[in-house]
Amino acid sequence: MKATARLAAEARPDGTTRLTTLAGQAPLLLRQTLADGEAPGVAQVYLVAGAAGPVGGDELHLGVHLGPGAKVRVRSVAATVALPGLRPGESTLNISVSVDSGAELVWDPEPFIAARGARHRTTVRVELAADAHLTWHEQTLLGRHAEEPGSVATRLCVRRAGRPLLDHTVALGPQHPGSLGPAVTGADRASSTTVIVDPAWELVPPADRLTLEPRDDAHRAVAVFPLDGPAVVISALSGDGLGLERLHRGYAVESA
Repeated sequence: MKATARLAAEARPDGTTRLTTLAGQAPLLLRQTLADGEAPGVAQVYLVAGAAGPVGGDELHLGVHLGPGAKVRVRSVAATVALPGLRPGESTLNISVSVDSGAELVWDPEPFIAARGARHRTTVRVELAADAHLTWHEQTLLGRHAEEPGSVATRLCVRRAGRPLLDHTVALGPQHPGSLGPAVTGADRASSTTVIVDPAWELVPPADRLTLEPRDDAHRAVAVFPLDGPAVVISALSGDGLGLERLHRGYAVESA
């Protein structure tokens, strides 16, 4: 299966955001919903699976463009489950994002699950203006409950003001030797990566940009890595999706 989806947004004079393009094909369907009350002016879009998958051999493409000053939050109604196909081959998802001057994108979907036998590859390329904001949060689960893991590779490339900011690849599962050993995931089967780009950190020393304060969760498999720019990467591991969600929601993010 081949499918393409497109999302484009622009800022209105009153500070709200209008979606000028919202188009998709199964399984990449996009639906606008009412934004949360605490996020005025933000357009909220949900990814809705219009079919099972991705299934081995599927080729999916998603394009996102935020015009100057636009604010968009992207979520999903449920987890995405990658499944093996009838024929050998991996499924692919390519996401291209551009965020113009003063715009802000929050990407926060439900977890991506690599079911047993699945082979999947996601490539994300983000182009940011110098004063654009980005929060990119992705979660990966290796297998469903009590299931052997599938394989998934995710590459996230972020460029800011025309220069490379981050090129980060995570490859997990049986197809990637050593990835399930103690040097990578160990006994954990749930991982997340969060990238935050905030122009307000331009003059803030890396060590002072952000701290994570543990609250109720004794599992502290989380680390913050400052980037060479006003940005940080947060990496976390947990034994399962519930633990990962508690880890993500149970830590207070404090910026300078």
